[in-house]
Amino acid sequence: MTLFGVLIIVLFAATAVFYVAFFSLVYYWHEKKTTFVIVPALYTFEFFAVGFLIISIVSIIAKFLPQIFDLLNK
Repeated sequence: MTLFGVLIIVLFAATAVFYVAFFSLVYYWHEKKTTFVIVPALYTFEFFAVGFLIISIVSIIAKFLPQIFDLLNK
């Protein structure tokens, strides 16, 4: 499995943990019934999007790192 695949699986697990923790906090401090699902879902999507961006950048850098070192050593 590639580095990208492993990091995506880790991201899915971290996103699930983030959603459960955030949902429990919203449930504990709720003011309106609509915040039970909508607010945690929005913040979880933002968490996943930022994590996916970071994973993509790290995967691209890891893939091209040997070529970068070759260019620097010439």
